[in-house]
Amino acid sequence: MLDILKKLFFSEGKEKDPVCGMTVDPKTALHAVHEGKQYYFCSENCRSKFEVQPKQSTTQKNSGGCGCC
Repeated sequence: MLDILKKLFFSEGKEKDPVCGMTVDPKTALHAVHEGKQYYFCSENCRSKFEVQPKQSTTQKNSGGCGCC
């Protein structure tokens, strides 16, 4: 179980979803640009939340529980 969690949250060459904190592959993940920076998402739900409130999504602590995963 611990190995699975490590792969999800600490994989090299991956990006972190700013809404839920999940690690995603930038080659296949959904994405959005805000203020010139590219952000990557694990789901449409997380991307939608980000697009509504991008500043809040990038400054809040990622505690999970967003309903995406």
